[in-house]
Amino acid sequence: MEMFRSNPSLSRLFEELCTEYSDEIIWALQEAELNRLKLRYISPQSAFRSILVNLIRDVGQQQNLRRTTVHLAIYLLDAFMDNHNINNDRLKLTALSCILLAAKIEENEPKVPTLKKMNELLKHKCPLSDFVILEVVLLKFFNWHLLIPTTAVFVEYWLLHMVSKNDFTSTTTEDQYFERRSRAAELVLEFLDVTLLDITMTNVRPSLLAAACIAATRAMLPVLRTWNNNMIKLTGYTSSELLYLTRMLMNSRADLIADTISRKRPLLDSGYVTDSEDEEDDSEDGAQKEEEESSDEDVVFVSKSKRIKIE
Repeated sequence: MEMFRSNPSLSRLFEELCTEYSDEIIWALQEAELNRLKLRYISPQSAFRSILVNLIRDVGQQQNLRRTTVHLAIYLLDAFMDNHNINNDRLKLTALSCILLAAKIEENEPKVPTLKKMNELLKHKCPLSDFVILEVVLLKFFNWHLLIPTTAVFVEYWLLHMVSKNDFTSTTTEDQYFERRSRAAELVLEFLDVTLLDITMTNVRPSLLAAACIAATRAMLPVLRTWNNNMIKLTGYTSSELLYLTRMLMNSRADLIADTISRKRPLLDSGYVTDSEDEEDDSEDGAQKEEEESSDEDVVFVSKSKRIKIE
């Protein structure tokens, strides 16, 4: 951003290059997003979702993974959990396997975490072959179709075009413009993170949810109009189509901030909120106890149609 501040012409050139094929790319992405699996919200392990989402986000930060990787991993986990009864002691293994698959789609090869590194994150280590077996199971479940765009993908494409100088009064200085543009980038990433917390948002079209993140961001900036013709052209959505989601996102962000303050836990730079290790360990111990009481079988998960075991 500092580079663009010192050289506005470079910023304009960068935007022009980024948008040369943007219409075709967005059209292809919006076609691909229709292939996302719809959740029925029937996962027996739904109570553990927040812990697993925090795990994926934390690993994403630790391994310096892209936001698109984190969002894809959480989508894979949500869809898989919605269709399988996963043993509680295999939930973390499943979440980490979703990260591995998502990283292979979104990251350059050197950035993909190793199996050994993923295994180190498990409280109880498992054979590395377990990751391989579960990865194959995941691939078969999704029929090898993992090129599914997430909300993060659309936000990344639209990030540079959320605000322009025409959105502000003529008295806005160059420094003020770049400060507001930087603030817009911070806010939209906060709203993007909020979309991961509410599982019901998983069934919203990612392009629609991304547009709502932008609308919520613009609503918090001193723009002349929250949603104008440029935004309609950019995203393909009108203000009326975004109104409900925009309000939901703003309310959810306000609740997250209030919760963070009440718990006296700092917001991380990315907007992630990490539960304490004690809280996570307690949940895991409780889950393990429940597993021991409910079943003696060494089953990885129970599909709706068949059981799959790790030998």
